[in-house]
Amino acid sequence: MTEEIRKSLQKAEASVAKLRKTNSAFIIISLIASVLATLLAGSTALMGPLAGQGPPAWKWTCGIVAVFTATATIFTGLQKQLTISEKLSKATECAGKLRAIDFTISNARNEQDKDEAINDYKKVLEVYNEFV
Repeated sequence: MTEEIRKSLQKAEASVAKLRKTNSAFIIISLIASVLATLLAGSTALMGPLAGQGPPAWKWTCGIVAVFTATATIFTGLQKQLTISEKLSKATECAGKLRAIDFTISNARNEQDKDEAINDYKKVLEVYNEFV
């Protein structure tokens, strides 16, 4: 049973790592795109269009700001829609519970402690089945 718990823990930790990486990437992309849009819009307001003169230059500058803004909006929306933060929280909780169960079984003083830990493991399997 201990080997099965450790395999589940490895799967949960792998999920945590993947979700953390995805969450960070979405946040960073959104922040960078937002900052670039703000800087470009601000510098354009201060100095005029960056790409030449006249209406074509304004069109290009506004178009680039729109692309950066849309990118920030899309990645923020995807992060919310895919519930990455919530999944990360749940996977982290799952991994923590599995670590506690593994510790309990490894340090159990009697069979009753092991049985309680095994029952806890069964509950984790029910509640966090997407991560184990």
